[in-house]
Amino acid sequence: MANSNIQTQFAAKIGNLAKTAIKGAQGSHNTINTITLANIPPLTTSHQINSGMLNIDWGDSITLNNNVKKYEVFETTEDILALSVTWHRLRPLISHGISNIINPSNRPTKLTDEILFREMTQEDRNRAEVIRDYYSKKIMMFTLKGQKLSNYRKDLNTFIHGDCKVVKEEMMPLVYRLPEFYEYDVGVDEMFLELDTKFQGSKISSPAVKTLTPVKKFIVKRKHRKFVEYWLKDNENKPYKIEINSNNELMHLWDYFYDKGKYHEITLDVVAKFDDWDSVSHYKVIKWKLV
Repeated sequence: MANSNIQTQFAAKIGNLAKTAIKGAQGSHNTINTITLANIPPLTTSHQINSGMLNIDWGDSITLNNNVKKYEVFETTEDILALSVTWHRLRPLISHGISNIINPSNRPTKLTDEILFREMTQEDRNRAEVIRDYYSKKIMMFTLKGQKLSNYRKDLNTFIHGDCKVVKEEMMPLVYRLPEFYEYDVGVDEMFLELDTKFQGSKISSPAVKTLTPVKKFIVKRKHRKFVEYWLKDNENKPYKIEINSNNELMHLWDYFYDKGKYHEITLDVVAKFDDWDSVSHYKVIKWKLV
C-alpha cells in the first residue's frame, strides 16, 4: 500500500514537471516550443533495504558519465530548415542595408529567433523542401552505389529524414550551413554536366604545359578553412581544379588572369593528380605556375 502511494506521488510530480517543461503548444504561429532536459530537475532513487520501501530524494543531482549523453531538443512551429533558408536569404540583404530589419538588435543570432518566423515566406518553405528532396535523392544514390557515408552525410541523412520541426541542438550548425552547401553542390553538379568526367588517369602526372580555359569558381567555407575553388578545362573538356586559401595575399593577381581567361586561354605549367569525387573524375592541380 505504501509503495502504491509513493508511485502515485511520483507520477503526479512528473506530470507537473512535464507541464512546466513544455511551453507554447497552444501559442500563436510565432511561438517556439522548446523542450530541454535542463528544464526538468534531476532525480535520484535509492532502496531502503530494511524497510523495503522506495526512497525518492528530489534534491540530489544525476552524475553524467561516459555512458550518458545529454541532448537539448528544439521543437518549432515551422520547418527548422525553412528558418535556415530565411536567414540565408536575409544575410546579404541585412549586410547591404536593404532589409526591412533596421534595428541591429532585431537581427537574428540563432535559428530559433522570433524574427525569422516573422520574415519567413512561402518561397522559403518551398526551397527547404527542394533542398530536403535533393539530399534525400543524393544519399539514396550513394547508398545504392555502395558508397560509404562520411560522418557528415550520416548526420545529414538523419536530419533530412527526421521530423522537420524537432531537431537536436547538436544538429543546428549543420542546418545553419545547409542552404549554403546546397548552392555549392548544385553549382558543381551543373558545371560537371558540361564537362567530360568519364575518364581514368594516373594518380600523379608529370609536369606538363597545359592550355586551360576557366569554367567557374566557388568560395568554399569549411570548419577550419576558407578557400576558393577555381575550375578550368583542357582542350579535351577534362576538368581541372585549383584551390587557393582565401587569405593568400597574391590571390587578386591570379583572379585577374583567371577572369581574363574567360575570354582568353591560360597557359600553365602544372603537376596534377587524378581525383574521383563522388564518382566524378577530374584532375586536382597540386603545383602550377603561369607560363
